Amino acid sequence: LGKDIGIVMAKGVFFGVLSVLTLFPAILLIFDKVVVKTKHKPIIPKFTLLNSFVIKHYKLIFIIFLLLLIPAYLSETHTKIYYELDSSIPEDQPYSISNKILKEDYNMVTQEMILVDSKTKQGDINNMIKEIEDLDGIESVLSTSTLYKYGLSEMMIPSNIKKMFETDKYKLILVNSDYGLGSDGLNKQITKLSKIVKSYNKSNIIAGEGPLMNDMVEISATDFKNVNYVSIAIIFIIMLLVLKSVSLPVLLVTVIEFAIFINMGVPYWMGTEMPFVSSIVIGTIQLGATIDYAILITTKYLEERKKKKDKLDSVKTALNSSTSSIFASAMCFFAATFSVFCISKIDMIGSLCLLMSRGAIISMFVVIMVLPSILVIFDKLIIKTTLDFKERKY
Repeated sequence: LGKDIGIVMAKGVFFGVLSVLTLFPAILLIFDKVVVKTKHKPIIPKFTLLNSFVIKHYKLIFIIFLLLLIPAYLSETHTKIYYELDSSIPEDQPYSISNKILKEDYNMVTQEMILVDSKTKQGDINNMIKEIEDLDGIESVLSTSTLYKYGLSEMMIPSNIKKMFETDKYKLILVNSDYGLGSDGLNKQITKLSKIVKSYNKSNIIAGEGPLMNDMVEISATDFKNVNYVSIAIIFIIMLLVLKSVSLPVLLVTVIEFAIFINMGVPYWMGTEMPFVSSIVIGTIQLGATIDYAILITTKYLEERKKKKDKLDSVKTALNSSTSSIFASAMCFFAATFSVFCISKIDMIGSLCLLMSRGAIISMFVVIMVLPSILVIFDKLIIKTTLDFKERKY
């Protein structure tokens, strides 16, 4: 899933840039007269009051940023995540209705499958089944060897049905649990179940919803860390080459990561949960999609500083020339994703789009308000660690 999302997004970025750099200029030249005739006054405000406020109170904004940085990070780490894929399906869909009937009428909540080595003695299999049945929360255990309880013998089972339970490598045992997916009871039960099954033969396998859930928890936790580290490292290297500065990549990534912490921490304060997919990909999406806001202001700030302008004037000019563009970009990103959140019936998709839309707005405000204060406060460090300023005095 992660690879598919990554490839599709990478292709989208590549073809998007290719179209903008080749096709779009040609279209502008062809429709130049139409563009001139339909020109109108700017609708988007210039945000002069906001920009003046940011410059005037940059020290206060920076102090607030420092005070909120750790709480924002802790909120993000404490946001609850769910891994049940069926939880994202609406209750009025056939799948959800069927599962509800199975639970209410047959008390089937979670099913596990045990594959026992076919060479295992029947007596050992019977003992294993007895141990499993004695576990808390086990509703029923079904295999060819338990049919005698219902007045049936293995000789009475048709060969085509027997093939479903036995092959030349394994014998199948079905286990039905009372515990729901993702619950502590089920996790403890699977641990005990695995211990029993492996004690008879280490080659025995446990499959089903519960083990799947445990695997997803373990894999997604690792993926979340790796994806974040890799995306931050790649963007850091790109900015290092583009901005020719050692300090700026650190400062810019810190600002965007702060916005991500806030976005990911909102569900914690709202008492809601996120699907595991959102927690893995949103950091990369928000970082990659909104870092250009920060680069836009920073590039303009560097241009002004090269002209020997004062640091406050440089940041103010950068803000005045960039805020409207950042606002337009953020609103487009917000509208495109929030509209999907409103119409999507699948919670996993809706949650991901809600995070992206909210992240666009949060990143916009953080970049417009926090980044200028950081540029002013760390101006000396930026000048000393940026290549183009090495031979100049400021």
